[in-house]
Amino acid sequence: MHVIIITSYLTVAAAFLAGAALLGIGWRGQRTGALLILAAMASALWGAFLAYAEWQRTVAAHWVLLAEVLRYGAWIVFVSALFSAWPISGLLRDLRVVAHALWIVLALYCLWPVTGLPQATGLPFSANVPLVGVLVLALSGVVLLEQIYRNVQPQQRWALKFLVIALGLLFAYDIFLYSYAVLYRQFNVSAWAARGFIDALLVPLLLVAAARNPQWSLDVGVSRRAVFYSTSLLVVAIYIIGTAIGGYYVRLYGGDWGRVAEITLVCFALLLVLLIAFSGQARSRLRVFLHKNFFSFRHDYREEWLRLTATLSAGDTELPQRAVHAIAQIMDSPAGALFMRDDADDFVPEARWNMPTPAGLKLPAGMPAFGLMRTRRWIYDLDEPPPLGDEQLQAPAELAGLPRAWLLVPLVLEDRLVGFVVLARARARRAFDWEDIDLLRAAGSQVAGILAQAIDARRLAEARQFEGFNRLTAFLMHDLKNLAAQQSLLLQNAERHKHNPAFVDDMLATVANSVQRVSHLLEQLRGDAAPARHGRVALATVLDKALDECRAQSPRPEYRPVADDLWVQTDTEQLATVLGHVIRNAQDAAQAHGHVLLRVRHEPGLATIEIEDDGAGMDEDFIRNRLFKPFFTTKASRGMGIGAYQARAYVHSLGGTMRVNSTPGQGSVFTIQLPLAEPAGAAMAAGQVQTAP
Repeated sequence: MHVIIITSYLTVAAAFLAGAALLGIGWRGQRTGALLILAAMASALWGAFLAYAEWQRTVAAHWVLLAEVLRYGAWIVFVSALFSAWPISGLLRDLRVVAHALWIVLALYCLWPVTGLPQATGLPFSANVPLVGVLVLALSGVVLLEQIYRNVQPQQRWALKFLVIALGLLFAYDIFLYSYAVLYRQFNVSAWAARGFIDALLVPLLLVAAARNPQWSLDVGVSRRAVFYSTSLLVVAIYIIGTAIGGYYVRLYGGDWGRVAEITLVCFALLLVLLIAFSGQARSRLRVFLHKNFFSFRHDYREEWLRLTATLSAGDTELPQRAVHAIAQIMDSPAGALFMRDDADDFVPEARWNMPTPAGLKLPAGMPAFGLMRTRRWIYDLDEPPPLGDEQLQAPAELAGLPRAWLLVPLVLEDRLVGFVVLARARARRAFDWEDIDLLRAAGSQVAGILAQAIDARRLAEARQFEGFNRLTAFLMHDLKNLAAQQSLLLQNAERHKHNPAFVDDMLATVANSVQRVSHLLEQLRGDAAPARHGRVALATVLDKALDECRAQSPRPEYRPVADDLWVQTDTEQLATVLGHVIRNAQDAAQAHGHVLLRVRHEPGLATIEIEDDGAGMDEDFIRNRLFKPFFTTKASRGMGIGAYQARAYVHSLGGTMRVNSTPGQGSVFTIQLPLAEPAGAAMAAGQVQTAP
């Protein structure tokens, strides 16, 4: 057994040394790759040291345990680094910290005898502490691996499975080995001897995992499940029984090597069955065999449709990526690419799944092959000659040159070729027949409809954004137009009345009002304006403010106030702006020599404001269908068509109403009714604030 142990650990040392060398040659500076190389080197040194310790048989136990702890520390650090690609919970973050701290503490404890402190302090070194510690580290490693495999996307596990299998077996074997040692106060000699050979088997898997993850940024998929999984379990059961029988006879006739060979054989068989279970190609071959020999139809259409719907509805990736995956899983294809039209009406790669495409690849939509795909929903098998023997209908050479390209599946919606999917060859060789064609055509139409809806939704959202921008621009221009009209009237009257002190006072007040409104408008555009505060205000004050803004324009409104003291719940500035707009519209309709009348009435619970003019009037159809329609105006270049819309919307927000009575040739009457605020005593009792400008 002495020679076997030395051979075992020299084997694992040589295997990990060769693996570290290969990894070092291909290393391009990634931190995760450096940690993997470090862990492989630590394992190589660990194997060489244990072989030396078995050869000399004079090495103290604490040195052997130190080597075990340091090797585990290297692997725990590497596994922890893999979590940087995914968010993890606080509990797992704490587990990583504890595992790191544990192996450091164990390493220091294994150095305890070297310091001479055991004799000085009377605290002897106990080998049980490192044994239990390494067992805990192995358990932590299994938990971390399980969380890594659980947190990655299902389609990314293809790149990760060999790493999980290799390190999972390493940790699981050590859990068995150290559990035995803790329970029986000694190592199982046969298991200790076989350990080197078993760990050496893991090196190729680690190399494959490194090759599949050059950047360690991870970027797979099942049909009549009962038969498939039942058959798989049956095959595995037969395999395990055969392995157990083989192991028994190996131990029976193997002499000194019998026990070691038995353990090695069982672990090798377990490793092999795990590789087959995780192999997409093996599963694909089994699925094809079952479908060909046990079912009259190749596809379970109900299950295929449910899976297609579930894949397209999932929110884990972008819709184009899900579309590729949905089409690919029908043919058990491991890769694919989606091509869709761009703004220049060329087909360009929109999404890729395990299939790289050349940079700048563009295919004109007018190619004859795309016309055939659109009109006849033709699915190209790139291994077959061109359809109808016409070379012009040959699939584009750029697509046939993609890695392992096999099928071109059109996505057609109402005689419109929305796009197409290029599929890679299936994992297992299979015939491509009418069942596949019908299912792919139906699935292609479904995918095309969903992609077209997504495109239309995106365009609608963009149109709404432009509509909102245009609406904002229109409101802005409307306010600026009113301000410009005020300033224009001042300039028209300035030459004649500039020596009149009353006119100068009115001009300054009008300019101040214009400046205030422009400042408020700029605050609204910057988002700095405070929200309008509705308070209890005197209606007479609001009307006076609105009339002051409109007296510069002819004809001057005639005002008939009410004798009662009326109060309303509103914002003074906004209501004055609304009333001012209606008054100016009446002035425009009456023209310079017309007449505008403003009167107020007190009705039960309401304040009624009537603005009457003797202008051209409006017919009933105009009032009902166009007067309050935004962006419609009869003022040509002088109007924006949103003033009446804004006025009625604000009055309605206060709980009031706005009505219009008009007769063509006789003028119009705008009636605004606002609910009255509570009496002053009730308002003060309720804690409300009376406000008046």
